[in-house]
Amino acid sequence: MSIQTTYWNIRRKLLRTFVPEFIWPKEAVIDGVPFKIRNTPYSFGTKRALQTGNYEVSERHLLQQQTKAGDIVIEMGGSVGVLTAILAHHVGEKGLVISVEASENITAYSKTWLEAKGNIKVLTGFGFPVFSVNKKIRINSFDQQGGSLGGRASFEVNENAAEEEGAATTYDLEKIMRQFNISPTMLVIDVEGSEKIIISDKPNYPASVRVILMEMHTHMYGAELRKQIIQRIVDEGFRVVTDESDVYLFERI
Repeated sequence: MSIQTTYWNIRRKLLRTFVPEFIWPKEAVIDGVPFKIRNTPYSFGTKRALQTGNYEVSERHLLQQQTKAGDIVIEMGGSVGVLTAILAHHVGEKGLVISVEASENITAYSKTWLEAKGNIKVLTGFGFPVFSVNKKIRINSFDQQGGSLGGRASFEVNENAAEEEGAATTYDLEKIMRQFNISPTMLVIDVEGSEKIIISDKPNYPASVRVILMEMHTHMYGAELRKQIIQRIVDEGFRVVTDESDVYLFERI
């Protein structure tokens, strides 16, 4: 365990011990959607972000005018489900949000309230934002020092790798589309660097997809690789509408 991980673990434990739960409001309303705060398993930082509304601000802003009633959304990297619930609010009863999150600690709780909305399905596994991963993915590690916000996967691609018993569950678009018999209209992607799979596996995004929102993680792989990822998506027939704080909005031309 690294010194940094140890520090964050101790910090969270101290905050849970010395910050009484009653200081938090019962809930906060973000973009018209209520979110419970008090007596939730979230970290201090997550609760504070929910309380102030300072959570995934760029994503919410960029999607505000793009999401339509009836949209079918695949979200990869759903974290605690804030954006998931807001998307579900926008798409309405006739829409659907399929959210993939790798952390079992998060989905164990988020499923209990997200799926109760009726137009959300939460999947526990590692999402890779291409139509089909043509090679086998091996998850080497999953660092959850981000606390209740999620984690970062270290992975390798090896087409000759043998299937391992107990291997982590992975999802690409094809697998989700087959499982739920859907044609997605939107992709929302925040997978802590796993978006670089786009460089090794051609995205082949379904023709039904009209909008892609992707958070890049330039600090993890550099500006040149970010440029290559963007170009791959552009080559799929999309254009960059705008970007904000390393979050890019694409729409089909």
